[in-house]
Amino acid sequence: MRTRSFKFLLNSKVLFLRKIYFFYNIYLRNFKYLKGGSQFDEDKYINSFFENDYRGKFVDLGCFHPTRHNNTFHFYKKKWSGINVDLNPITIELFNYFRSKDININCAISDKKTHKKLYFVDDFSPLNTLDSNHLNFLKKNFLLNKKDFKKKKIRTENINNILKKHCFYKVDFLNIDLEGLEYEVIRSIDFTKYKIDLICIEILDHNNFSKNRGKLIKQILKKNNFKFLKKIGVNSIYKNTDI
Repeated sequence: MRTRSFKFLLNSKVLFLRKIYFFYNIYLRNFKYLKGGSQFDEDKYINSFFENDYRGKFVDLGCFHPTRHNNTFHFYKKKWSGINVDLNPITIELFNYFRSKDININCAISDKKTHKKLYFVDDFSPLNTLDSNHLNFLKKNFLLNKKDFKKKKIRTENINNILKKHCFYKVDFLNIDLEGLEYEVIRSIDFTKYKIDLICIEILDHNNFSKNRGKLIKQILKKNNFKFLKKIGVNSIYKNTDI
């Protein structure tokens, strides 16, 4: 049964009915991800840098789903402390339901606190984006066209403000998957104030513009003493050589 057939439950004011939707979306529809998490096994590689009994801190920007294709679910099960951020309110409701010990925030992340135009596909789509260049990539690779996207205004927040508010001055693992906004976020991080050990970031090169952004991301990370370790799928993993 399709997720959309359960959407009416989300509009219900009865909490029990809403919980049925959350239960379906985690335990039934995505049951196979309850043991796994990452799409390309990134979490297994990242986990190898930490002792089994270590209890660290993670931040997941563009968290999408609490278990499915999620790079921090493994660490949540190991009782790490985490912040999950996503522009989709349904995503954050799922996190509040299944990962209630985390800090779950519904907002978009950019280089500053403002409002941006969101190209919106669906309430529970991983393809929603704030980046017009990334929109071209989505149209080409997912056979979407202009009419498949709606436009709406959405508030954005600077990652430094979130880290400061929740006192995450030391982050063991930062995951960034923001559908085209990765460069804006990386360049805005105050690496002198917030110490980050490992970073997993999506870097695409579907056209010259995105290739140039990818080069800039790599330059910023190198400047802040991050060493490239490995590319897994579309994600690149970097380690801070100062930590």
